[in-house]
Amino acid sequence: MEFDEGLEKTIGDLAKSGGSRPLKELAPGDWTSVQVLTGPASGARIERELGRPVTVEGDGTHSGDYVQDGNLLVFDRDGATTRMVSLGTLAALGEGKYRADVVLQARGGAITMTDPDGRPAGG
Repeated sequence: MEFDEGLEKTIGDLAKSGGSRPLKELAPGDWTSVQVLTGPASGARIERELGRPVTVEGDGTHSGDYVQDGNLLVFDRDGATTRMVSLGTLAALGEGKYRADVVLQARGGAITMTDPDGRPAGG
């Protein structure tokens, strides 16, 4: 698990300024889906949400649990975790599982997750 200060700032700025940005543009990498959770979250809950065992350690964790109040993003490719990112205390994203083409749409200080065509993403 890593704390991504740049991603936290970019998402926070987007919420304030409005507009939309593809998450893949903000968090590039080799991933096909992302699971968004809001902490604090036990390691058992994270495993339940992902449907598989994971090791929760690093920034924002304690004794196998995610202890931050903000979003936890678990990026996957073919059912395997490629990256786990803590946004610290920023909890701007809705919980759920999203495809790599998800777009962050900011309106009035809130961010919704949409498909590229603007429809609500299945989170």
